[in-house]
Amino acid sequence: MATPNDLKPAIDAANHSEAHMIASMLKEQGIEAFVFDTAASNLLWDAPGLINQYMVHVQQKDVDRARAFIRTNRDESIDLDWDEVDVGEMSDDGCLSYRDTEPFSLQRLISSLLPWIMILLAIVLAITAIA
Repeated sequence: MATPNDLKPAIDAANHSEAHMIASMLKEQGIEAFVFDTAASNLLWDAPGLINQYMVHVQQKDVDRARAFIRTNRDESIDLDWDEVDVGEMSDDGCLSYRDTEPFSLQRLISSLLPWIMILLAIVLAITAIA
């Protein structure tokens, strides 16, 4: 027998991220929401058009409220006009350049790789000591 606490799908999301964002928004509205996508994300199942592994579930008593909130949220969402977004400036070589980026630094490259080199060296020494 169905009870108001039984879980029902409220919406099928396009992907993992969208499902969890919707669930988070519903939780902020006081609607308990769940996304059961562990198998899909761990096993990387993908069967587009056959199944939707990104369903957002809510309690049966909250289905209408959840769907109304999702619909209102989508209607009020902001459409982004990419012509008004600052994505950086085009450099002379045709690549985007960002004001905050620093030029290539060999010292920075070596310092970022040094811990990995030390770990690799320790592994090689351990293997040669065992052999």
